[in-house]
Amino acid sequence: MKIMSDINIHLEDKRESRHFFVFLWLMYAVVYMTKNCFSGALSAIVEEGNLTLAQTTFISAAFYIVYTPLQILGGIVSDKYSPEKMITIGLLGGAVCNTVIYFNQNYYVMLAAWVFNAIIQFALWPSVFKIMSSQLVRSDRGRMIFYMSFANSGGLIMTYVVSAFLTDWRDNFLISAIVLVISAVILLIYCKHLNPIMKNDKVTVAAVSDDGDEKKKISTVKLFLKSGFFTLFFAVLLRTMVENGTKTLSPTMLMQSYDMISASTGNLLNIFIILAGIVGTLLIKLVLFPRFIKNEMTAFLIMMIVALPFAVILRFVGELPVWLVIVSLSVISMSLSATHLLTQYFNMLYIPYGKNGTAAGILNAAASFGLVLQYCVFGSVAQNHGWQTVTTIWIVMTVLGIAACLLTVLPARRFKKQVQGEEEK
Repeated sequence: MKIMSDINIHLEDKRESRHFFVFLWLMYAVVYMTKNCFSGALSAIVEEGNLTLAQTTFISAAFYIVYTPLQILGGIVSDKYSPEKMITIGLLGGAVCNTVIYFNQNYYVMLAAWVFNAIIQFALWPSVFKIMSSQLVRSDRGRMIFYMSFANSGGLIMTYVVSAFLTDWRDNFLISAIVLVISAVILLIYCKHLNPIMKNDKVTVAAVSDDGDEKKKISTVKLFLKSGFFTLFFAVLLRTMVENGTKTLSPTMLMQSYDMISASTGNLLNIFIILAGIVGTLLIKLVLFPRFIKNEMTAFLIMMIVALPFAVILRFVGELPVWLVIVSLSVISMSLSATHLLTQYFNMLYIPYGKNGTAAGILNAAASFGLVLQYCVFGSVAQNHGWQTVTTIWIVMTVLGIAACLLTVLPARRFKKQVQGEEEK
């Protein structure tokens, strides 16, 4: 049995499973850091005058323009082929792209390299989710999904810590290339170590009926339609535009709106905003869900509502005291970051149908499409119309996201009861 070729396998040794997860967490945090190289370098690039704000944000947008549709394919691929193999391809390909940008800062070369980076990493996140939800020890899977929800914030913090202390923004890409290669090598060594102790999966309840006959296959579209998945797609898209927009553009927004804040100071302040996102995830898991709120989508709706008044405060950036703007950005980060965990828990409901990788890929496509719109719109709008116009758009996106959540809650609640009922049989 080989991890790089087999699909329906899992670990039963809890100690080995947890060690493998720690590696996966660190690896994905590093991957997320490398995907945000341009975000971390944004204020320094703009301050240097090497590229305009619109050009730099468009490079990031181009990544997600290509990455978005490929996430759907990536989800399907992760359900059919070895997720470890797809991750290895993504890591090594990403290292090549970062190396090219380190040595050549021509706008079109950087654009082409970042687009290729999107192509080569198309199945990386769905494959990571597939491993967590299907290959780790069963009793740990829910807990590991919770811990993995911090990887994005951890990677983003790495991005801004590294960017704040580097004297040349180009070094971001060199460091990224090195850590991606190291991650790929460690993954290959780990897979060789785990090969002898992996076990074949048992046939799931959803796959076989009581008399042993194979059940009629369930239409993926019908499954997603009745569970509220498609309206959740739009909620995730809108949430991402606001959440990632506030996180990645805050250093530049603060630098351009307040004279006392430099590019380096803006990056350091942004770390506190990202840390607030971690606090929000802890709040959801340890306090709200599932202790007081039983349904993932109800909790998602509440978090969107909490963010709205603070998005309104941002409308007056540059006029209000800087501390109030930072507090508002932090609360938005706290409330919206928590919804990442909720969507991953919701994706786990599709495990009995063998669609957990597909669901993760499609919702990641929703988030990626939100990033496309964010990078295409917010940078040029800020450059041509100012940050108050950008923050007005964030308010509208939050309101529309709340509406999408309202449409998702009831079908999601019914679907969860159905899945829980089938598991109890």
